[in-house]
Amino acid sequence: MRLKRLIGILTATAVILSGIISVSFSASAADEYRFSEEYKGSPYYEKLMTALENTQDSTVMERTLAVALSQEGYANFATEGYDLDLARAEGKLWTGKELRMNDNLTGNTEYTRWAQRYLMDRDEESQYADYDWCAIFVSWCLYQAGYYSDEALKKYFYSYDADPRIFFDADSWIMSYNLDQHKVWYVPKAHHKLDAMNWNTYYNVDVDPYEIPYRPGGLIFFSWDTSGKYFNHVAIVVDYDEESHILTYSNGNSDGVVITRQIDFDTVEEFRGQKLAQNSERIMAYAEYDTFTPLEQREITCDQTEIFWDKGSDSGLKIQTDSESILASVYMDDQYHGSIIESNMVFHEGLLSIGKSELVNLAVGHHKMKLVFDDGELELKLIVTDAENTKIGDADLDGSISVLDATTIQKHLASIKYLAPPQRTPADADKDGSVTILDATRIQKHLAGLIEQL
Repeated sequence: MRLKRLIGILTATAVILSGIISVSFSASAADEYRFSEEYKGSPYYEKLMTALENTQDSTVMERTLAVALSQEGYANFATEGYDLDLARAEGKLWTGKELRMNDNLTGNTEYTRWAQRYLMDRDEESQYADYDWCAIFVSWCLYQAGYYSDEALKKYFYSYDADPRIFFDADSWIMSYNLDQHKVWYVPKAHHKLDAMNWNTYYNVDVDPYEIPYRPGGLIFFSWDTSGKYFNHVAIVVDYDEESHILTYSNGNSDGVVITRQIDFDTVEEFRGQKLAQNSERIMAYAEYDTFTPLEQREITCDQTEIFWDKGSDSGLKIQTDSESILASVYMDDQYHGSIIESNMVFHEGLLSIGKSELVNLAVGHHKMKLVFDDGELELKLIVTDAENTKIGDADLDGSISVLDATTIQKHLASIKYLAPPQRTPADADKDGSVTILDATRIQKHLAGLIEQL
């Protein structure tokens, strides 16, 4: 799977829901957000329901594997030049509204539709997009099996283009499913990834790929080119034969299909289009999982309540909090922005850094930024400015001249509210080089129509 720089999320303390969630798939629950109408009319939906019914008393790992196997053969296709009724008769389905197949056969699927519609709150017209979807498929299987509650899913969900995308220096996905580190095994070549962000809560490191205790339902992470530079595929273990050293796994986004494949650790070959190498060298990590519960919530603070950023800036912005928690989500104006503020964002030791490229599309004015952590939330005001085009008199930098600008100056003069440096030039309405009550008065006169221009 071709990737951007991938982000890992470290959660050493696992989250406990009150037991394994028993997911009810009533007609009302299986709505358009969770399942498309096309999918609900397909054999894959029927197989999913059967798998869940047959594994009600099974572990989450067993249920997750059953869910994955129920989707065996799912393939996305383009309707252009293809008979839709014939495609359905062959068990194929299409959830998009137009041609959505790229050169790598990784076009829109039910799973990417679910991620964008249900998790990212995208509207019907914008939800369809082409993604490499192996990680999305695993998240979908975990959710259907009851590993995530709805609340936890929105917070910890991971996919190719979704929340969370935090440690942009790290290429590992291993933390992105909120896994307990006691149940994760890393091969030696993954060690440099663990050191990259000074993570120190790892337990099973430098493990020989042959010695990992693979079990059905566990998550297996690959580096196809054997370099260890990237974790670039994730799948669900079906079986491992200790004598033949053959690993069987179920995965999505394998040539555009959900399919079960095998890899022989002992074989030296070109594998999945990658270089000649011993296949055991393609293994990066393995993880098991069961349940998780929320951390105790606390108040998270920051020295600043208002953050200023100018569109003409050479860089992005930095926010220092008192949190040692894990940042899972970013919301802007009550809308989830994990798919926008993603690849150029770092949160480490309480310092959040967001690159310029992630901010340029924000409109000038005031934005409510909410940072959601494992154990709390922090709300800040982000004020986006455009110094070259800021209006004289716009003291509060909201993009317009109003009575609030005069009030902002008055509060500053009364020592109730401090004028930040970006506010001082536009607050100096009479351009005498200082901010005084005369500036507030001039703005009021302008609003009353007594002064035509500021």
